[in-house]
Amino acid sequence: MRLAPRRPTLRALACVAIALSTAAAAVRAAPTDAAQTDAAPPRAKVCLVLSGGGARGIAHIGVLKVLEELRVPIDCVVGTSAGAIIGGAYASGASPAEIEAAMRGADWQQLLSDQPARGQRSLYAKELDRDHFGSAELGLRGTELVLPRGVVAGQHLQFFLQALVSPARRGPFDDLPIPYRALATDFENGQLVALDHGDLAAAIRASMSVPGAFAPVEIDDRLLVDGGLVRNVGIDVARELGASRVIVVNVGSPFLRREGITSLLNAAEQMLNILTAQNVDASLATLRHGDVLIAPDLGAFEATDFAHGVEQIPAGEQAARRAAGELAGFAVAEPEYSAWRERQRRVRVAPRYDQFVVDTTTLKRVPPAAVAELLGPDPDPRRADRAIAALLATDDFQTVMGDLDSAPGSTTLTLAPREKSWGPDYLHAGAELSSDFAGDSDFLLAVDQRMTWLDGRGLELRNRASVGRTNALGSELRVPLSIDRRTVLAPGLEVDDRLRSVYVDGEAIASYRLRRSRASLDLVEALGDAAELRAGVEYGRSSAARMVGTPLLPDFHQLAAAWRAALVLDRLDSLDFPRRGFLLTADARFARRMLGGEQAYDRLSLGAEQAFGSQRWSLLVAARYDTALGGGLPLDEAFTLGGFQNLSGYRRDQVLSDRVTSLRAVYRQRFARSSALLPALYGGLSLEGADVARLFDVRIPSRIYGGSVFIAADSPFGPVYLGTGLASGGFISMYLYLGRP
Repeated sequence: MRLAPRRPTLRALACVAIALSTAAAAVRAAPTDAAQTDAAPPRAKVCLVLSGGGARGIAHIGVLKVLEELRVPIDCVVGTSAGAIIGGAYASGASPAEIEAAMRGADWQQLLSDQPARGQRSLYAKELDRDHFGSAELGLRGTELVLPRGVVAGQHLQFFLQALVSPARRGPFDDLPIPYRALATDFENGQLVALDHGDLAAAIRASMSVPGAFAPVEIDDRLLVDGGLVRNVGIDVARELGASRVIVVNVGSPFLRREGITSLLNAAEQMLNILTAQNVDASLATLRHGDVLIAPDLGAFEATDFAHGVEQIPAGEQAARRAAGELAGFAVAEPEYSAWRERQRRVRVAPRYDQFVVDTTTLKRVPPAAVAELLGPDPDPRRADRAIAALLATDDFQTVMGDLDSAPGSTTLTLAPREKSWGPDYLHAGAELSSDFAGDSDFLLAVDQRMTWLDGRGLELRNRASVGRTNALGSELRVPLSIDRRTVLAPGLEVDDRLRSVYVDGEAIASYRLRRSRASLDLVEALGDAAELRAGVEYGRSSAARMVGTPLLPDFHQLAAAWRAALVLDRLDSLDFPRRGFLLTADARFARRMLGGEQAYDRLSLGAEQAFGSQRWSLLVAARYDTALGGGLPLDEAFTLGGFQNLSGYRRDQVLSDRVTSLRAVYRQRFARSSALLPALYGGLSLEGADVARLFDVRIPSRIYGGSVFIAADSPFGPVYLGTGLASGGFISMYLYLGRP
């Protein structure tokens, strides 16, 4: 190969290079003042801009890791939503490894809920759960329904964010190790708000408040929501901070395709994607020569899947490494970067305090004396978490805000309970749908109303109504006998109407309408946060009237009066998919003619359940003993067996008896994640057995066995089951359930 033609060009370039080097050396050697002689060229100010994107934003951590590997110092950070979380932690002095550890250790199911762990919820909330009511709560003012401002108020999230940015707390965000801005939207006028001072955790919380999902945050008399609505990529804010160059990380969600828009939730998600994309495109159009855009390839990963967000950190790393050539121009020498990193790092410490006080100045309904009585005269600062749980367990507060105030020699935690904005009257609804694919289908719709603080001592009225399998209407007035409302006198009224079939050899040969009306007076005592004891007397009428079929049992209509007592001790972590804890129940009724009734019988029911398991599997073992104490029971009080996981294979209430001893074991294994509507899928089986006496249907053996196999899903509307059951005697049934069996 001939190279001769290139030589003149190479010589010319070499001459030019030598000349330029000589000139540069001459300039450096020319006499100047001392400052000009020693000064290095100033480094361009670099701002890191992190976009919002929900759980996709956890990929920002991977980008931070690579920036540190490449020795790229950051002079300011601007974050929106998820970017505000990661960026705020980094700006406050956390390392990428520390942020990642916090994300991996987060219990997202709890963080994205305002409910305490079930073991710490109120006795009333657990009662609603056992009676198949959903956790969603609405307010009622007159005839107007009042909705919470968001599904999540941020009770647990606020303390997580405070720990994430600790020791940074309050003050100008320019005083953080890295100057920082969190972007939010003014919910009243739609304007961009760049938060630059105040409570750092609250600013982050405001920036991520997706309307409808999270309640807005009030800061400086402004109601703030997610900044992604107006500026998901805050390049202009970075320029205002003096940035010469910006590194932008965009993790925004892609548009859903037509086949993915199948529900109202999908439609709302797509609308948010469209609004966000418009301002993102406008922002990215302002990028200049020398700026860097990093867009991790996150595919169709859902913005709501926080439980698996850490799995996207490698995607952030890969995207940053692809941009390593462009980022090389931002790098500095090791000594300079080490000095920058030393200034940026802050020792992470858990928030500490020597005492805590409760600020009740904002309360309008709950008397401060009730709060003081609940927490005691000298609350232990080491048990502040218990104080928060106790306040939330009153069901009066939507959040308990926490704020640290440091003074020389001590730090005080101020807890500020915030009353529910949708109170003081509340509604809960419940629904059950079931079918055995053999003509036995039914439903139950129920509503529970709770009217609180009808007087200054906490008088409550609770009303409940249901239609479907049981038509019922009941009211109970709860009159507190103590300021902490743990002891109440509870007069009540109740009427119900239901059908009960009578079976012989598996065939329903008669159907009876059972009706009851009762007035009662109970004394109710709360025993800690998990147990309630109730004792009293009831008086009313009960009847049974044959509707169709063979007159196997006589009709009756008579007065009923009884002493009654009940005890519940509920420490299960979940009723639908329990993994730990136990549930003990006892219910006794002693009908006596001396009270004015026309019946005399004894009825005692005892139950125990114990759960074992992990996030992947669970085992529930349950035992039950029901007895008439040697006597007989009227049809409306008889014990029943039959139905899914209650002697599977038999029809619902197919077995009628005066004494039942039963044992049941239910195993569940989680095998898949599905979607936001069905976040977890389970497969399982149950084994059931019972010893019964004084059976109505003498063709059923005294010892009977059953079992089932099923698949189940944990949905926002309650558990969904599809299964099949088999019982001794050759009984087989299919089951479809929406609701708890």
